[in-house]
Amino acid sequence: MKLKNLLLIVLIAKCILFAGINSFAQTFSVEVQLKNQPDNKIVFGSVKGDDFTAIDSTSLKQSFGKIKFSFPENAHPGVYRINLGTTTAGKILNEPPQIFDFIFDNENLVFDTDFKAPVDNLKIIKSKENTAWFGFLAKDKVIRQNIETLTVEIDNYWMKGDTTKVINKANEFNQLQMERDMFISKTLDENRGLFASLMIKNLREPLLDGYLTPHERKQAYKKEFFKSVDFTDPLLINSSIYTDNIFKYLVNYNQYDFTQKQREAEYIKALDMIVPNIKSNDEVYRFLMTYLVHGFEVLQMDNVISYISKKYNFPQ
Repeated sequence: MKLKNLLLIVLIAKCILFAGINSFAQTFSVEVQLKNQPDNKIVFGSVKGDDFTAIDSTSLKQSFGKIKFSFPENAHPGVYRINLGTTTAGKILNEPPQIFDFIFDNENLVFDTDFKAPVDNLKIIKSKENTAWFGFLAKDKVIRQNIETLTVEIDNYWMKGDTTKVINKANEFNQLQMERDMFISKTLDENRGLFASLMIKNLREPLLDGYLTPHERKQAYKKEFFKSVDFTDPLLINSSIYTDNIFKYLVNYNQYDFTQKQREAEYIKALDMIVPNIKSNDEVYRFLMTYLVHGFEVLQMDNVISYISKKYNFPQ
């Protein structure tokens, strides 16, 4: 082989190796242009259920109105959070910090927002995932508000015994629920392969018949809830979707006037519905059982914790 050809082969090999190393070492970032941000410590981190793990921090004084964080090289796809802190007055009044959550799945992210209402004012400058996610949330919010309005109207008519008006509103209520479900299906079809789609899929809810009384509708919700959602994907542990759904389900077993003993009895009934429906994936199961046990420990529900230990042998 001629020396010239040998040198060319070596050069090509080096280029391929260099490109491979660069590709392997590629890191992604999130950049945010902020308005009205006080001189607070700004914290960036990952979300896992109710837990937040800090990754990095900065302040606007250091950043001149624009903050930028790099994701770790081994950053997993999922939900991440930027905590903007609170104002001095907010600290005195013990107000929660201003935060916004977003999806990361191996892409650079660019946002623009305002400290005063970071979620409402969020603009997606660059991100396929978050364009899909926040676009869905904005439209879904309107649909859900309309469903809630109809729910209140129907419940009021039931209280008054006005079945004629119940029937008139029930058709509208049923139609709106179906429209929401079709909207979710359409969004999933348009965004196949995105992490956002995994989350949107788990925002489905049972279709409840508007002709049912409020009590009947609540019982139907409890019975049908787990047919609408999917607790089999461990990727969603890196978000709050699973824990939010479990919390939402548990709320339906609680009443403000319950005693502690009554509340424990109802939560035990809820557990017997929840546990069989979260067992398909062991990682998801252990994550959610840990979440449940911790929650009942905070609520000092010893009877519920004892029930979990005896019936479900958790923690093992």
